[in-house]
Amino acid sequence: MRIITRTAVALAGAATLGLGLVAAPATAAPALGDEPVVELATSTFKAGSWGDGVQFTVTEVPEGVEAVELAVGSMGENGGGLVAEPVQAERQVDGSFTGTVLPDADTPPVAPDANGYPVYTASAGYEYTDENGETQYASTFVELTITDGVSVTGPDEATVAELAAGVPLQFAGFNSNETVTGDIRYFNAETGEEESIGDFSATLGENGAGEGVLTITGASVGQQFRVVASGEEGTVSHYITVVEGSDEGGEDGDDETPAPAPEQPRKPERVDTGA
Repeated sequence: MRIITRTAVALAGAATLGLGLVAAPATAAPALGDEPVVELATSTFKAGSWGDGVQFTVTEVPEGVEAVELAVGSMGENGGGLVAEPVQAERQVDGSFTGTVLPDADTPPVAPDANGYPVYTASAGYEYTDENGETQYASTFVELTITDGVSVTGPDEATVAELAAGVPLQFAGFNSNETVTGDIRYFNAETGEEESIGDFSATLGENGAGEGVLTITGASVGQQFRVVASGEEGTVSHYITVVEGSDEGGEDGDDETPAPAPEQPRKPERVDTGA
């Protein structure tokens, strides 16, 4: 009679299990030029608010890289750019990099239009020197999802006469019976900066929506205005560009009088939302 002790059984079991073990291949460390891996606390934001900001965790960064830059940008049909200043991520003990980009309230996320614009992305990257001694940049990005939220909409273009008569604005997505406040700004091409030319407030209905009328006198063709509306759920903007109409340039082609030269941008004389 054969007697197998517990110790022998345990050893035999280990030997049997050992027959099925396969050595896992070692994971190669990331090399300079490899794209880092970006993880976000959330990639979905409600239109009108960035919440606590876009929170990054960046991994797979090559050894020796000391600085990782974080950025949030937007792209429209005619181009795009950053919506906030880039942030330098902080290196963690485990080798990852973390940081948060929080755009200003003046640049809130906007839900995409029928053509899918604007498109927002969160990106992370680092600089390195290649084998030829040239500076290169390796980066990767994650596309953000912007859901419907607060909004202010209206015509994208209006003539001088239409603005003087008043153009309609629609507010939506705000809280019930909320009073929305904001201001109207115009872009001064001489200074390259926006200037506030008036403020407003509007009390909305039980559904958080309402209408108003934007009236601007003294506007000039080529100027761009921005309506900024703020509520408890966030801040949103709407842009209107002043275009030439039949009353400014004789579009029917029968008027032989040459159109006047475009005026330099100047502050409008009066602004009234009528909201």
